[in-house]
Amino acid sequence: MMKFITDGMCGGLARWLRLIGYDTLYFNIQRKIELIRIAEKEKRIILTKDKKFAEKYPEIVFYIEGEDTYSQFKEVVKKFDLEIKEENLFKRCSICNTKLEEITKEKVKNRVPEYVYQNKEKFALCSKCNKIYWEGDHCKYIRERLRNL
Repeated sequence: MMKFITDGMCGGLARWLRLIGYDTLYFNIQRKIELIRIAEKEKRIILTKDKKFAEKYPEIVFYIEGEDTYSQFKEVVKKFDLEIKEENLFKRCSICNTKLEEITKEKVKNRVPEYVYQNKEKFALCSKCNKIYWEGDHCKYIRERLRNL
């Protein structure tokens, strides 16, 4: 599966790629050479709104034309022919990119809102940033947007 890096201008794009299961790093740094080093070492594609940067390293950097996050996401999905499979959705932390681990309902008691605890059965945990995830209404919205691709 492809791996990506997004720069400071494409943070929202990083979240969308993570939502569909793609390992996507996000760096808001000025020194672009650091991005090149990481991309080469980890075999990643850099996604950026910096046209000059993309022209300088065309083999590893892809220029994103879209202005808003969703059009950028559609552009990347189309360009790299990314697969969007149900079994890959919501498997990475949208904040830090770590793979999520299933966690028992008992372990989230008092860590999620009471309503959520009473009405949801499946939960996942990000072991790095300690965020707890569950299938909320936003997941329906995300699936709808993905179907409309």
